[in-house]
Amino acid sequence: MKVAQILGLLLLPMTVLAGDTAYEALRTVGTDRDRELLNRVVEVKGESGVPQPETWVIVIDDPLARGGVREIEVAGGRVVSERTPVKKYSGISAGSAMNFERLNLDSKGAFTIAEQEAKIARVSFDAVDYVLRRDEDRGFPVWRLQLLDPELRRVATLTIAADTGAVLNREFQSLARVGDAQHEEDEVKEYIETGKEEGKHLGRRIERTFRRVGGSLEEFFTGKRTIDRSNRDGE
Repeated sequence: MKVAQILGLLLLPMTVLAGDTAYEALRTVGTDRDRELLNRVVEVKGESGVPQPETWVIVIDDPLARGGVREIEVAGGRVVSERTPVKKYSGISAGSAMNFERLNLDSKGAFTIAEQEAKIARVSFDAVDYVLRRDEDRGFPVWRLQLLDPELRRVATLTIAADTGAVLNREFQSLARVGDAQHEEDEVKEYIETGKEEGKHLGRRIERTFRRVGGSLEEFFTGKRTIDRSNRDGE
């Protein structure tokens, strides 16, 4: 992000900057409603985060609902609404609920990775749309982040493994808009080489920091903590 944009974020009201992370929103649902609901979460989504959204929507598998799901909205550390959409939800299938034992990466960590990827690609953005759900092919939860410009137009899309922090797919619109073919090829090569080097350092930070978050998630949702036990015992 550009310096002017960062300064702009610092001037935003604290209520915006203090938005819940996805993990905090899930904890709120588990505490205020029923922890058993967290075993049926199929999607977590939030729009226009700067960097975190003001509101998170937790989508829960509910066979008794007409649309097959229940949606719980969380903002400011509390549940603000709950509804059962009439329209059939397309994301429900056998085993579509997320396994939180494999959720090591909170939305804060996903934003850190997205910011690093954008820096490497020399792409600026002002807000982020977040979606966390189980990847049907891979079987583990993934983050899908859309990076948005000031007019809320998409400038990039990233898919990030929520268990390891690995970037599974990246699409930057700015690279596709380069006019000169040779210049575009050089840009892509530089992006890949820079990403390899910076990705090594980022990966180490992600593993150290967000495996601790993963341990906290696992402990809250399952009552046990194994994800970062070796790291904790060695400290």
